[in-house]
Amino acid sequence: MSVLDELRKKADEKKAAEQQQAITNDELEQIYQTKILPKMQLIFDGFQETINYLNFLEEPIHVDNYCQKYPQFGILSHAHYKINTDGRIGLADYSRIMQINVSFFCEGKGDFSYRLESEPLIDKEINFLQAKKLFFDWKHQTIVGAPCTLFTIQRKIPVMFRVEVDFKHSLFKVAIKNHDDLQSFAKTFSPEQVDNDFLDALLSYFLRKDNRFVKADDIPLEYKNAIKAAVQSKAAIYQKQLGRTSAFDEESDAPKKTIIESLFSKFHKKS
Repeated sequence: MSVLDELRKKADEKKAAEQQQAITNDELEQIYQTKILPKMQLIFDGFQETINYLNFLEEPIHVDNYCQKYPQFGILSHAHYKINTDGRIGLADYSRIMQINVSFFCEGKGDFSYRLESEPLIDKEINFLQAKKLFFDWKHQTIVGAPCTLFTIQRKIPVMFRVEVDFKHSLFKVAIKNHDDLQSFAKTFSPEQVDNDFLDALLSYFLRKDNRFVKADDIPLEYKNAIKAAVQSKAAIYQKQLGRTSAFDEESDAPKKTIIESLFSKFHKKS
């Protein structure tokens, strides 16, 4: 094979790869438009409506015993909700949502202090507090001839919920930081997993009603669907045997609450 033939072959291979990539990008865009974007809009609308309700009601969500490591935080409350879709402070095009960021603070009054003496522990503590983005200060002291460091931490914890599109793999990536006990949560979801039940679980965790959203869940989606179908079939047979089908139909025709309305009705009952 001549040098020119080798160049032609490489050029043809590159052209074929570019054409295949173009086809792949078109397919990914089609999946985004049909399966990803509508659900990102659903999630954004859900969070936006929830935040609007919280700001209007002015009923803070209290957090008892937020942190086992630092019980001095005491009772905290949600405050200063913000939402953006551009990674900064604004809203990107509603027809091209690639990420949703919801942030707020769990805060209380004042601060608290404690001392550490071991240098390795002090360095570890500083790195931990910085990683969690807490507001703190430290001062080196000497007490009865022994060197130590005094840490002072504000009762103000930044919390973040993020839903992001993994465009190349057509997936949803959810990350939650500092919502509970200074812990982080991250999980990937397929488009089939993101539905009204997903949103209800996510908002319920956001409002601290339950933690089912972050519980371990290793059951494959196809098994879930099979279980759900079996339960629905058994329920239908049971209803028919009891002669309650008509009553069930009348109930299903009644107006249903939206996810947000249902959550806030529970919230008021709880408060």
